[in-house]
Amino acid sequence: MVTISTPEELLRVLRENPEWKEAVRREILTEELMSLPARFDRFVATTEQFMADTGEFIAEQRQFNDRVEGFIERTDRRFSRIEDDISNMRGEHARNTAIGEAPDIAENMGFRMIRVLSRDDLRELLHTSDTSGIATPELQSFRRADLVIEAADADGNIHYIAVEASNTGDERDTRRAIRNAEFLARFTGQPTHSAVASVRNDRRIQQTIDRGEIYWYELADRDAQPE
Repeated sequence: MVTISTPEELLRVLRENPEWKEAVRREILTEELMSLPARFDRFVATTEQFMADTGEFIAEQRQFNDRVEGFIERTDRRFSRIEDDISNMRGEHARNTAIGEAPDIAENMGFRMIRVLSRDDLRELLHTSDTSGIATPELQSFRRADLVIEAADADGNIHYIAVEASNTGDERDTRRAIRNAEFLARFTGQPTHSAVASVRNDRRIQQTIDRGEIYWYELADRDAQPE
């Protein structure tokens, strides 16, 4: 028979007899405390599984977001190309309309149209003129002028009109028209004028028009609803 006189002896006996130690634990601890380690292990396992599932969900969500962002970017690029195409179509329509109404543009500015200079005419004009000091891109832009009109005033004097056409007239149009008029004056030695032919204008160029620095010829709005 084992005799236990001190706490130290009790602890030694429990260490030497695991079944006694387990019996004492069951006697001292409640059932809930006894089951706590197992419950904690299950909690850890559940948490780890939850974290794993969450990680997969986040990864899938990121992949979904990446696909959505990719779709949005592709859609934006498509819309941008469509807008560019529409803008180019409107610009080409404005140019063709301005060429067709060249006699009216000249007449509204107080002249009689003689002819519209083709791009071959402008190229030949550059070949026979002193273009020193003018950058190549500027000369290329001049050759691509939307419209250049050779006209005569009431006394038969020759004038040239540089016209830039677009759906909405803006500062780029006015700069190009004024520059082209300056080039024409230099190359021909004749009086020149600048004009913008457009359906509407950017508000920033209205002051230039009001000051008489450039003439505005209003094109009909083909998109307007008939009254």
